[in-house]
Amino acid sequence: MQFRWNHTQGAPDYDRETGFGFVTGAVYNADAALHIPETNSGFLPLWWYAGTPISDIQQSEYGLQATAAEALRTEDAADRRLPVWLRIQVPGEGVYRAEITVTGTDGGEVLVFTGRRRLAWRGVLPAGAQQIVTAYCDVFPIVPRGQADAVASDAVNIAVVGGALSAVALAEAPHTRRIWVCGDSTVTDQTGELPYAPGTSYAGWGQMLPAYLPEVCITNHAHSGLTTESFLSEGHWAIVKPRLRAGDICLFQFGHNDQKLAHLQARGGYTDRLRTYIKETRTAGAVPVLITPLARNSWRDPTHYNDFLADFADAVLDLGKEEAVPVLDLHAYAMQLIRQEGLETAKRWFYPGDYTHTNDFGAYRMAGFVAGALGKAVCLPVADSPAWTPAPPFAPLTPPKDCALPAPDTDPFADYDATRPQEVLTRAEALELAIKALKLFPINVYNDLYADIVGHETYAGTVQCAAQNDLIPAAWIADGRLYPQRTVTAADFLAVLMPGAAGRRPLAAPSPLPDSVPAYARFAAGQAVAEQLISADSLNDPITRSDAAALCRRLHI
Repeated sequence: MQFRWNHTQGAPDYDRETGFGFVTGAVYNADAALHIPETNSGFLPLWWYAGTPISDIQQSEYGLQATAAEALRTEDAADRRLPVWLRIQVPGEGVYRAEITVTGTDGGEVLVFTGRRRLAWRGVLPAGAQQIVTAYCDVFPIVPRGQADAVASDAVNIAVVGGALSAVALAEAPHTRRIWVCGDSTVTDQTGELPYAPGTSYAGWGQMLPAYLPEVCITNHAHSGLTTESFLSEGHWAIVKPRLRAGDICLFQFGHNDQKLAHLQARGGYTDRLRTYIKETRTAGAVPVLITPLARNSWRDPTHYNDFLADFADAVLDLGKEEAVPVLDLHAYAMQLIRQEGLETAKRWFYPGDYTHTNDFGAYRMAGFVAGALGKAVCLPVADSPAWTPAPPFAPLTPPKDCALPAPDTDPFADYDATRPQEVLTRAEALELAIKALKLFPINVYNDLYADIVGHETYAGTVQCAAQNDLIPAAWIADGRLYPQRTVTAADFLAVLMPGAAGRRPLAAPSPLPDSVPAYARFAAGQAVAEQLISADSLNDPITRSDAAALCRRLHI
């Protein structure tokens, strides 16, 4: 296959009959086949623009640029950009070499993405200056998120942000070395919301690797929620394994979801399954590489880091020695960065309000470490890609007040209003609600901490998570029992909630409270009063499920 296009040939709308063209907002809305992010550009319009085109294409002396449609609100477009998206149908699966010519238009930053929003190049181009970007694009089947079966990919997608697309040449490149990426949500090709800003886009480090490794083809089969077990059971390894060939590299980073399951603990099912992947990768003649799980921005309080993944990182390091497999210690690298910068400053590398998943800036930085360490481990050339300093906006956009469309169901506290809203909160429910409010990860592991809770209780994993995060007041467990069904007052609940909140953001100095508030809850309750979450005269009253949920919403973690 040999394909060439330049901007003097115009900007035809994408046509499924010809398999070629530019995808604007109108084209995207008209073709449901374009709505699967895994087989497209990986950019999605914000939900309140559903069915309303927000982008168009303008042709200039520099090439084709994305422009805002009339429906795009001015406030949504401020400091955000739209991509120009070209889709080219190809004859079959494999690797394709793209030469993409981009031209600067305003002297600003230009980003070139291929496939599912994989960053191939970024840099600053003066108006009229051109850059030819070479990118190797993978076209292989993939199991989309939420689906049971693989779907075929049949196109190369190219998206340019911040500049003009001037020309594209595409050809098959069957002998290109491939890097197969296996992992979870911290690795996957995350979608970016339109209009786009890197600080408010989820991103996995796997989708940023091409910017550092331009001479190989990255094919990313990581997905949100996957474990070492579900990567196999949900069909992702069935795509990768038969396509491995001599010289390919296979990266494995799991752990964030494995640690939630009792049978996939660090020195058990987790390493057992990694060992199997290593064996099968080597059998195919490919090179397995292990990566320790990305560290979270998790703190007990602003000065004490809380490392939840130490056991899994250590297990991977030991497994690498046992099996003579290269290990890239991303966990240590990310943790050092987070601890050095501190809770608040480190947030700039993560999606707003998330403490596990990076934004584009964070994913790019983590990919830089992975690429550099991988290049040393297996002798790969690594591009000297420039640093990407986080810059605003960092606040996600909000829907218009008069929006007629229903919002996605994203309220984590909705059940507390819908189910038994006027019943008084119990200790077990208080722990569960605090975990939701603090955006901690629930687990399904329990280590027999308290005499009155056994592993088969539905809330046992909640208790374990609360204990790991120091959320359980010492006064509750003085005799070795938790008494999970005891009801709680507002002060009791705040003694659980506020210490965890201190590990998420700075809190106000506590207001003085009367001695009638229990001593163990006084500091936390005082902080809540100072934060105007609750009035001081209601602290000793029982708190209902609905009122506790409302309090959590006001906390704004």
